[in-house]
Amino acid sequence: MALPTARPLLRSCGGLICCRNLLLLLLGLGWMPVLQVQATKTGQEAALLRAERTGTPDFTSLPAGLFLGLTCEELSGLSMAQAQALAVAGKQKNITLRADQLHCLAHRLPKHLTSEELDALPLDLLLFLNPAMFRGQQACVHFFSLISKANVDLLPQRSLERQRLLPRALECQGVHNFQVSEADVKALGGLVCDLPGEFVIRSSEILLPWLAGCRGPLNKGQEEAVREALRSGRSPYGPPSKWSVSTLDALQGLLAVLDESIVHSIPKDVKAEWLQHISRGPSWLGIKLTAMLPRFRRDTEKKACPPGMEPHDVDENLIFYQNWELEACVNGTMLATQMDRVNEIPFTYEQLNIFKHKLDKTYPQGYPESLIQQLGHFFRYISPEDIHRWNVTSPETVKTLLKVTKGQKMDAQVTALIACYLRGGGHLDQDIVKALEDIPLAFLCDFKPEDLHSIPSSFMWLVKPQDLNKCSLRHLDVLYQKACLAFQNTSRQEYFEKIRTFLGGASVEDLRTLSQQNLSMDLATFKKLQVDALVGLTVTEVQRLLGPHIVGLKTEEDKSPVRDWLLQQRQEDLDRLGLGLQGGIPNGYLVLDLNVREAFSSGAPLLGPGFIIAWIPALLSAFILS
Repeated sequence: MALPTARPLLRSCGGLICCRNLLLLLLGLGWMPVLQVQATKTGQEAALLRAERTGTPDFTSLPAGLFLGLTCEELSGLSMAQAQALAVAGKQKNITLRADQLHCLAHRLPKHLTSEELDALPLDLLLFLNPAMFRGQQACVHFFSLISKANVDLLPQRSLERQRLLPRALECQGVHNFQVSEADVKALGGLVCDLPGEFVIRSSEILLPWLAGCRGPLNKGQEEAVREALRSGRSPYGPPSKWSVSTLDALQGLLAVLDESIVHSIPKDVKAEWLQHISRGPSWLGIKLTAMLPRFRRDTEKKACPPGMEPHDVDENLIFYQNWELEACVNGTMLATQMDRVNEIPFTYEQLNIFKHKLDKTYPQGYPESLIQQLGHFFRYISPEDIHRWNVTSPETVKTLLKVTKGQKMDAQVTALIACYLRGGGHLDQDIVKALEDIPLAFLCDFKPEDLHSIPSSFMWLVKPQDLNKCSLRHLDVLYQKACLAFQNTSRQEYFEKIRTFLGGASVEDLRTLSQQNLSMDLATFKKLQVDALVGLTVTEVQRLLGPHIVGLKTEEDKSPVRDWLLQQRQEDLDRLGLGLQGGIPNGYLVLDLNVREAFSSGAPLLGPGFIIAWIPALLSAFILS
C-alpha cells in the first residue's frame, strides 16, 4: 500500500477515539517520513531519485555516479535518518566522496551516534564531525581510533574541523606536558602532523619518524624543533656527522627543513653518494625533497669567494659577478642596509633571486620591519608564504608596499600583507582602504570572527559578494553589523543595494524591518538568507520583501531555503498568493514542531525540517490513558 508523499500530519477528526485509531493505523503500517531529496538532475538520475521517494530508500541500489554527482544543496535536503543511510551506503559501495560533499553530509547526521553507527560510516566523513559530540572516555577513544585511520589531509590545516580535532584527541588520550608515548602517537594517527613544536622538543625520538612521513609542510614551530633535535643528535637518526645514505632516505619530508649548518655537518662523501643514488631513481622523490637538491649540491660543490671580490657596497660591479660568485661573496646584512641600491641597479631576475636567498638566510624567522619598509620594488619577488612570517605594525609600511603593487598582478601578496598587518593589531585607515579598491577581499573569511572587529566599517564599501563565499555564519554576523553602520547615511535604495551582499548575517528582526520598505529583493539574494531567520517570516512579510520577484518562489519550492520556509507556512496563506505553491500546513492539521524538542528528555533524532514523528507513541499513550 503506497502512502502519499506528505509530511507527518495528523488530521483532526472529531474526538479522541478517531485520533487514536488513526495513530494506530499509521504505526501498524510502519509509516516513516519519505525521502525529501529535491534534485535538479535530469534523465536516468532523476528517475532513480523519484523511485526512492516512497518507503525506506535502499541507497545501495543506486549507481555510484549518482553519489558522486550529489551537490551540497541536495545533501542538505536529506533528513538525518536519510543522510545516515546514504553515508552507510557510500561506505558499503566503497565510494570516495569529495571533501565538500563530506562536509555537507556531516551536517545532516544525527547529533548522537552509537559506536556501531560510527563504525558503519566512511572514515573520512568522521573528520567533519564535531568531536565534542562524543562525551565520555569510551566514546571519545572509539571515535579517535577511527579518526586515526582517516585521511586527515582532506582538511586544510587552518580549517575549523582540523583545528578542533587535535586538542580533543590529546585530552581524550590523557596527554599532558607536551610528551607523547608510542601508543599515543599510534592513537593520534595523521593528527601527529599537527602536534606543536613543544611536543617535538620533548618527544623527538618518537615523533621525528612520524613527521618524516607527513604530506603537508610543517609549520614554523615544528621546523625549528625538528632542526634543533637533528642538530643536537637527540633523534633516532643520531648526529648529522654520522648519517649515511640510508639515513637521508629515511628522513623523507624532514629533508625540506634542514638548514645550511645541518647540511654542512653531513659527511661530504655521503651527500655526493646520495645525490648519485637519487639521480638514478628520481620517480620516488616528492616535491619537498626535490626542492632540497640544490642545497645539497651547493654544499658539495661550494666554492669560496675569490680574494678581493667580497663587496662592501651594492654597486654596478655586482652585475658582472657570476651567480656562484654572488652566492659566495655577497653578505645578506649588507643587502638589507642598502635595499635602495638594489632597487636602483638593473640586476637580472636570477641575481635578485640570489639576493632574496641571502636575505632569507640572514633572517630565517622573517624580515624585520625596518627592512620591510625599504623593500620597494623588491617586494614583487616576495611570496605570500614569506609575508605571512612577517610582523608588520606600521600603517606607513603597508602604504609604501601597496604603492609598489599598483598595476602589478600581486593580489596574493597584497592580501597576505593586509592579513599580516591586521593580525598584528593594525587598523585600516582611509588611505589603505582606498589603495585596496581593486583587490579581492576573500581573506576576510580567513580571520577569526572576533578579529574582524578591528576592520573599519568603511572597508565594507569595498566588499563584493564573491568575497564572502567562504565566510561562516559568525563571520557574516560581524560583517553585517559593520555594513549596517557603514551604509546608514545612504538613501534607502542605495542602502539596500549595498547591504544585500551582507544579508546572510541578518536576523529575522532585520528582515522584517526591510520587508516594511518594499525594496523588491531579488531571488538570488533571498536564497542566501539564513534559514533560521527566513522561516520566521510570514507570507505577507516575504511578499513585501520580494515584491514582483515573489513569482520566482514557484521554481524554487522544492529547494532550500524556500522549501524550509514553505514548511512553516499555512497552506491557505500560500494559496492567497496565487502561485500554486505547495507544502504548507493544511488547515485543521496537527503539526509536531521540533522547536519544542528541548522540552523532552528523550532527545529524539530529527527526521525532517520542522517536524518529528518519534513522539507519536508518547501521544498515543496519552490518548489511551485518557
